[in-house]
Amino acid sequence: MDDVCHCGRSPVKKTSWTDLNPGRRYSSCARFREVGGCMYFSWIDPPICARARQIIPGLLKRVNRLEGDLGRRNFREKLLWMFLIVSWIVMYLFK
Repeated sequence: MDDVCHCGRSPVKKTSWTDLNPGRRYSSCARFREVGGCMYFSWIDPPICARARQIIPGLLKRVNRLEGDLGRRNFREKLLWMFLIVSWIVMYLFK
């Protein structure tokens, strides 16, 4: 892999999350998609097998859904703790 792209800049390493190349790393010019930008692009990782290409997007969706659920549950737990503490304070004040 080259250390310099066609326009003389250092290429940027990124990870593809498309359905065809999930999790596959590549290197490209920072101005790759810009008008008049350099067209340097190179895969770092070898192609993945068809089975992995089928499985990985579903796993990513599942992980994202579970992380969203976890975030909502953590928020709900903090809210319940606040209600509990406020109720203790109110009970203490009105004894």
